[in-house]
Amino acid sequence: MIGALCDQTLIGMWISMGTLLLAAGERSVAYPVRFRQIAVTTPLAAAAYFLGELSHAPHALTVVVMAVIAFACGVGSGYSSTFSVGSMQAMLIAAIAIGVPAAAPYWKAAALFVVGAAIYALVLAVEVVVDPRRPQRSAEADMIRALGALSRCRADGTADLAAARARAIAAIDAFDAMGIASRGTSHGPTPEYVRASTVVRAADQLLARLLADDADPELCARAADRLEEGAAAVMRRRPLTPIDATGDTLIRVRMLEDALWRAGPAHDELPVAERARLALPGVALVSSAARLALCTGLAYAAFYLLPVAHSYWIALTVALVMKPDLGSIFSRAVLRSLGTVAGAAIAVVVGALLTTSGGEALAIAVLAACLPWAMARSYLWQAVFLTPLIMLLIDAVVPHESVLDISEARLITTVIGGLIVVVFGYLIWPSQRHPRVDVAFAAAIEALAAYLRGVADGAAAERVTAERRRAYRRLFDTRVHLQRTLSEPPPAGAEAWSWIPLVTAAERIADRITGISALRRPVPRADLVAAADALDDLVGETETAHAASDRVMSSASWRPYEAAVSSSDPDVRELADEIVHLRTSVRRGEGS
Repeated sequence: MIGALCDQTLIGMWISMGTLLLAAGERSVAYPVRFRQIAVTTPLAAAAYFLGELSHAPHALTVVVMAVIAFACGVGSGYSSTFSVGSMQAMLIAAIAIGVPAAAPYWKAAALFVVGAAIYALVLAVEVVVDPRRPQRSAEADMIRALGALSRCRADGTADLAAARARAIAAIDAFDAMGIASRGTSHGPTPEYVRASTVVRAADQLLARLLADDADPELCARAADRLEEGAAAVMRRRPLTPIDATGDTLIRVRMLEDALWRAGPAHDELPVAERARLALPGVALVSSAARLALCTGLAYAAFYLLPVAHSYWIALTVALVMKPDLGSIFSRAVLRSLGTVAGAAIAVVVGALLTTSGGEALAIAVLAACLPWAMARSYLWQAVFLTPLIMLLIDAVVPHESVLDISEARLITTVIGGLIVVVFGYLIWPSQRHPRVDVAFAAAIEALAAYLRGVADGAAAERVTAERRRAYRRLFDTRVHLQRTLSEPPPAGAEAWSWIPLVTAAERIADRITGISALRRPVPRADLVAAADALDDLVGETETAHAASDRVMSSASWRPYEAAVSSSDPDVRELADEIVHLRTSVRRGEGS
C-alpha cells in the first residue's frame, strides 16, 4: 500500500515478497524459535536473488547448477526444519530472479527482501509484547503443577487419588500432544521436540514413582514443594538451583528439572549437531534429493525449451510441490493443481474488479490475512490463497500484462510443472508410491540391537563405529519416511503422527548407547545383552526380509525385561528405561 501511494509499486512488491514468504513458512512454535528461523531463512532466501545472474549464462549451465542446488537443498532439509523452509524460499526466489528481468539489479531486490523480513520481525516483536499468552510455557507449567498436586496428595495420605492422577495424566498428554503437533507441522526435525519429548518422558517417570505403593510421604511432600516452585520458575523462565536428590522420588524430580532446563549432563540427549554428524545421509534422503534435482533440472529445461509465457513458473511449481522435505508429491501435485485453478480464478476476479494499485494492495492484505488459516486447513487451501498473492505481486513487476494473461500462463505452467513432478518424481519410481515408516523403523531397531551388541561385546573400535553410523543412518531414513508420510492425506497422514514419539524414543535409545560406548569404566555386559535382546524382541522373528513391517508389531514372543530395575549401573538403567518406554509405546500402538 505504501509503495502504491508513493508510486513505487515495484519496491513495495519486493518488500511484500519478503513478508509473504516468511508468513507462508511460519509455524506454531515458541517466539525465540521463530526469531531464529527468521535469522536463518532470510539471508538464505535473499542470497538466492543473485542466482538471477544465471539468466545470462548458457542454458545448459543454468540447468545443471539449479539441479545441483536442488540436490543440496534436498539433503540439507533432512537435517533441519529451518533450513528446509529456507531452502524452499530460496528455490522460489531463484525461479523468479532467473525468469523475471525486472528483478535486476539483484542486490537491490535482495536488500528490499531483507527490509520486508525486518518489518515482519518487528511486527512479531510487537506481538510478543502485546500478547501475553505462551501456550507451550503454560502447558509445561500446568503439567508440573498437576504433578505437584498429585505429590501433595501422596504426602497427605489421600486415599482416593483418582482425580489428582487423572489431572496429572491429562496435563502430561496435553503437553505431549502440543509437542507432537509442533513437530508434525515443522517440516523436519526440531531440537524443540527433542526437548519436549525428554520432558514428557521424565514427567511420566515421576508420575509412575508417585503412584508406586512404596512412595515415601516425606519425600513426596518435599517433591510437592519443589514442583510448585518449578512451575513458577517455568513461567518466569528462570531455572531453580539444582536440588540434592536423595530418594527415588526426588531423583525423578531432579531428572524432570534436568530435562526442563537441560542442566544435567547425565540425562541430556546427544547434542543435535553431534547426532547430525553421526547420521550421514541415508538412501531415503539421497534418493529424495535426487528426485528433486531431476525434476528441478527438467523444469528449467522446460523453461528454456517450451514456447510458453512465464515459463519460469514451471520451476516455481516444482519447488512448491516437492518442498519442503519432499512430502507426498502425488497428493501435493493434485492438490496444488486444484488450488492453483481456484486461486487463478480469484486473481482474475480481483484484477477485474480492482484496477488501481491501492485496490490490489488492499486485496493482497485480505488474502494474506487468510493465509495462516488456509495453511492450517490443507495444502489445497494454502494454494488457493498463495496463488493469487504471488500473481498479484508479480503483476506489479509486469504491469503491462493483464491478470487474465498471467492467470492463463499460470495454469499452463502449473500443469506442466505438476506433470513433471508426478511422472519424474513419483510414477517412474515404484518404491516411492507406498512409503512405509514401519519398514524403515524395523530396520532401525535391528541396527540399534546390533550396535548395542557390539558395545556389549567390547568389539573393536572400527566395528562399533561402523555399527553406530549404520544405526543413525537407519534412524535418519526412518525420519525421512516419516516426514514424507506426515503430509499424506488421511488415513496415511493421520497414522504417521503416531510414529513421531516412537521414532524420537528410538533416537534417544541410540544416544544412550552412544553415551555408554564412550564410558571409560566397565559396564555390566549381561545387562547390555539383556537390553539388546529386548530390542530384538521389538523386531521379532521373520522368515524373509520383506516381512520387516510385520516384525516390529509382533510381540507375542516378547520376553520379560526387568533390567530397568535390576541393573546396578545408572547409565544402563537409563537405557533400560528408554527401551521399556519404547516397548510400551509399541504395544500401545498395536492395541489401538
